[in-house]
Amino acid sequence: MRLIQFREPGPPAVMQCLDVPTPEPKSGEVLIRAHAIGVGMPDCLIRAGTYSVMPPLPATPGTELAGVIEKVGPGVTTRQEGQRVYTTARERPHRGGHYAQYVATPAEATFLLPETVDFEAAAALANYQVAYHIFNDALCLRKGETVLIFAAAGGMGNALIDLAKVADWKVIGVVSSEEKARFVRELGADHVVNRKETKVSERVNEITAGRGVEAIIDPVAGPAFPENISMLAPCGTLLIYGALGGRAQLDLLPTPRLRRNSPAVRQFTIHTWDHLIEQRRAGMRALIGMLAAGKLHPHIHARLPLSEATRAHEMLESGAVVGKLLLLP
Repeated sequence: MRLIQFREPGPPAVMQCLDVPTPEPKSGEVLIRAHAIGVGMPDCLIRAGTYSVMPPLPATPGTELAGVIEKVGPGVTTRQEGQRVYTTARERPHRGGHYAQYVATPAEATFLLPETVDFEAAAALANYQVAYHIFNDALCLRKGETVLIFAAAGGMGNALIDLAKVADWKVIGVVSSEEKARFVRELGADHVVNRKETKVSERVNEITAGRGVEAIIDPVAGPAFPENISMLAPCGTLLIYGALGGRAQLDLLPTPRLRRNSPAVRQFTIHTWDHLIEQRRAGMRALIGMLAAGKLHPHIHARLPLSEATRAHEMLESGAVVGKLLLLP
């Protein structure tokens, strides 16, 4: 089978496409033939050696895949050959491991997929899992309130907008081009701000008539941190789930707006659920149910052969991807 692997972290070119023996499922494991593999920013961070929880080297990137069980190992009674499943590295001791034609994984790390769920759509569920816990555990929004979503055109933005609209919240999406603005409008955002053409805080002030937004979801942090806090409505929350823009700098000297609005800042990580097994799995089952019911709409930007994993990472890191990028074995 084909497997993507790197021996030392570095740029996308460190990844190699190898021909290796197909693994045999051990006791308690199943062997999955991959039909669609999701590509996400955690994969790039693993490859670059900067991820917070690095797998041992040599390593294979890949958080998630969807496919069919080819073989069951000894002692497995809950899964059968031929079943359609989704699996994620968040159910395993180490991140990564899914850029491969076949993956052997614990049976308990798999989720059954209804026939109505497309493999490609299922391979976007890692983004939705993060978005699900952001909205269900980290934020407290009421129907009709407004959430501002940065990087709204990416795979995470797609997931956040989908779940926000299911909950009947208003969405302001922030993007970096008119092409991405059109895409985010198609996803259902109520308002879109092109940050390259408009100052985000000024446009938010116009949209909300000076009140601000109840929540901001930000993967960037960096120098914009103080301005983001200024866009919050009374008792609003700024949630940070990444630091792509660098370290956040915050001056807590109370300004008139800070004294009046009681803002909150929350740093979010999906690793909070690493040991909350039942809560994590219940959330994933709920997402698969929503996908089967047609409530979620992952947009697939492009489908590349597994052998083009290097190109996939280059595309993702260039900022050109809207929605989800997939590798097809």
